[in-house]
Amino acid sequence: MNPIWADDDGTLQGLGSSRVADPGTGRDRYQTMLDELRRSDRAIAFGSFTFDIEASGSVVDIPETVSKASLPPGGPVARMQLVDDGIDEWHVGFEKAMLEIETGRVEKVVLARQVVWQAADAIEPSTVVSRLAAANPGCYTFSIGGLVGASPELLVSLRRGFLSTLALAGTATNPEELRSAKISEEHRHVSASVTAALGPHMTGVDVTEQVIVPHGDMSHVGTRIAGPVVPGTTVADILADLHPTAAVAGFPTAAALDLIREVEPASRGRYAGPVGWMDSAGDGVFAIALRCGQVEGSRIIRLEVELGVEGDGTSRAGDPEAA
Repeated sequence: MNPIWADDDGTLQGLGSSRVADPGTGRDRYQTMLDELRRSDRAIAFGSFTFDIEASGSVVDIPETVSKASLPPGGPVARMQLVDDGIDEWHVGFEKAMLEIETGRVEKVVLARQVVWQAADAIEPSTVVSRLAAANPGCYTFSIGGLVGASPELLVSLRRGFLSTLALAGTATNPEELRSAKISEEHRHVSASVTAALGPHMTGVDVTEQVIVPHGDMSHVGTRIAGPVVPGTTVADILADLHPTAAVAGFPTAAALDLIREVEPASRGRYAGPVGWMDSAGDGVFAIALRCGQVEGSRIIRLEVELGVEGDGTSRAGDPEAA
């Protein structure tokens, strides 16, 4: 299946033969993607990376050519039946996470719930992408290596020496519910972690916190960070230092990642990992893979829903919608 990326700047769709590979694990996997693209003499590489930097299964797809034509209207989507909602496993993880929060190991951890659907008919990813793009204006819509979704969260955009990012933390149907001391504190953590990661790469940083970002029936609270980068900086350099943010892992981030590995029953795979594209100059756009499903063969879609467990004993949906 051809890779697809669509956002407010237009649509990129890979055509012809593709060079597809797993770029490996560790911080160098993003540089590996850029190196492979430069050796190929092709224009653009699409990438979808695992959430856990030490997990295999990332996908880099370098198509022969890239079309910028708009997506066609989406046709009917195969009817699906819920097979497993994953809630029992999530509750077990929740209880374990609460114990660790009480000890002070973490202040917040973001747990993922895996939901499995069975389709009655074959699933066509391009049809799903078209429907998602039409229904979710302003989102980053993608189909790369079988992962299909429409994410509201920009991880990083690097264009001609200027970087921008938008970290979301806090979701509600009523925007007024997002104006609280807890949300403000959460975004201080987000702002601090993202600024610390980006600081060495930037010559100036402009931070705007508490931005209300509407997407359909849901609203999110965002922290925007933007500014010029040090000459020679590539999007691969940024990804290596930026992901995962506190918004999709927890705080402190390193401790939250260790706890996620311990309490989640299955690997997240590429859910909540970086997904996007880069060109041979090192510019590119990557979102966080939220509101997405993994198409396995023609019959199964696996969806995962992000839930935050916080220090006051509550669980709150970080992004309850799925593709």
